[in-house]
Amino acid sequence: MEKKSLISSPVVFNEEHHTYTLNGHSLSGVTPIIAWLFPDTYKGIPQSVLSQAAAYGTEVHRACEVYDSLDILPEDDCLKEVVYQYASVTKTLPEVACSEYLVSDEYRIASCIDKVFVNDALADIKTTSKVHGLLVQLQLSIYAWLYEKQNPERKVPALYLIWLPKPQYGVPAVKQLERIPASICEYIVEVWAADGDRLSAMAALTGCGVALEYDNTPRKVGEIPENVQALVDELIVVKKQLDYFAEREKEIKNDLLVTMSNLNEDKWADDLIQITKKAAYLRESIDTKALKADNPEIYAKYKKETKVSESLTYKVL
Repeated sequence: MEKKSLISSPVVFNEEHHTYTLNGHSLSGVTPIIAWLFPDTYKGIPQSVLSQAAAYGTEVHRACEVYDSLDILPEDDCLKEVVYQYASVTKTLPEVACSEYLVSDEYRIASCIDKVFVNDALADIKTTSKVHGLLVQLQLSIYAWLYEKQNPERKVPALYLIWLPKPQYGVPAVKQLERIPASICEYIVEVWAADGDRLSAMAALTGCGVALEYDNTPRKVGEIPENVQALVDELIVVKKQLDYFAEREKEIKNDLLVTMSNLNEDKWADDLIQITKKAAYLRESIDTKALKADNPEIYAKYKKETKVSESLTYKVL
């Protein structure tokens, strides 16, 4: 496949200002959608650090593009080493057909795909110190949706994350990511475009039936035995999903409580669920710590011992 065989988008990309326009109308990139859905990804990181990282990432992308199209290595020794790493980790992938291929739905969003391979597989290059796997998975899945929308006769067979970190952060690698369905991607974009409920978009994502890549950063050597690593990784994913759904449950219950109070309703039910509004009340309890300190004899008299079974605790970092 050659680049000319792909359908070109009429959207105009301004590389200097990183803007997309169509007939004088501005379109958004995909990155703002990802930032809207995951607002805390780079929380606490100074803007100067983020700007430096973005500038370095741009240099790496350009160097890899020149290498792919012209087989020319950069003069800068550091960039040259990164391109060597890029060539090494991607040698088993199909040949690159084109870089920075612009795709768009032609009325809301547009973006440039880092790499399109001859078999229509897509890839995104990341140079960050940590890989936010789910973000890249969603980004590439949206790209795949737009790619097939723009090229109806083509199907994307695979999505790849190409990680090219600085030496102190890890070893370069390629990771194939499972694709999030186009219907989910389109729904998320629609909710974002309508300034809708972010958590409803997140619920659609987490319930899409696809294995979500919460973290693709290679794990540093630690104390976890290799034979249980897969089980531990699954526990991390489950915990993050539980945290999300616990937050979502709290918000839904609060919305329903307000609605029932406004309607002066105490109970709703159908064949699937029963919802009951409980009146406020004053709950009494014993301050056992104060009781033990002030009246140790009484505390000892009424103390009850219960054998607790062996258990496990964990904390996702």
